[in-house]
Amino acid sequence: DHTLAFYRKHALLTPSLMVYAERNGKVIGCILGGIDDDHVLVGPTAVAEGERRLGIGSAMMRRFEKEARQLHQTTLVVGARQEAEDFYLHCGYHPNLFIQLPEAGQIEQLKQLNQHYPVIWESEEGEWSRLMLATPRVDRKLQLAYGERFPGCGTQYVFIKKIV
Repeated sequence: DHTLAFYRKHALLTPSLMVYAERNGKVIGCILGGIDDDHVLVGPTAVAEGERRLGIGSAMMRRFEKEARQLHQTTLVVGARQEAEDFYLHCGYHPNLFIQLPEAGQIEQLKQLNQHYPVIWESEEGEWSRLMLATPRVDRKLQLAYGERFPGCGTQYVFIKKIV
């Protein structure tokens, strides 16, 4: 679970993965992240409401990616809220539909609903069945179909970017 405590801990371990923008001594944007196994988990990314659409978020993301490369990291992963998806696409991240069902033994049933996209990850851990599909674009129709077909199913787009 990636809570505020997770990011506080990682900010201390890898302070370079806390990137912020300021204007007149006030923080107007921030990206927090941490190294999580074999990738960098991009955490909360925010720009003050009156400062959006001015390139601040994109500039912070370029700096964040540079810092991640300097730490010899090659993969960035972020779970995005729907209203932020276009931002990550604009920054070169690739959409992947993450599906989870709080019921063990359902991987094959989850796979059956998908007719087009490669499965890039699957897991049956504890009472959960989880699947990730590499989609070339955000496929809202498929995302909604999972929720309709499997009551209790949660979906979210996870964006991944390889950096070198």
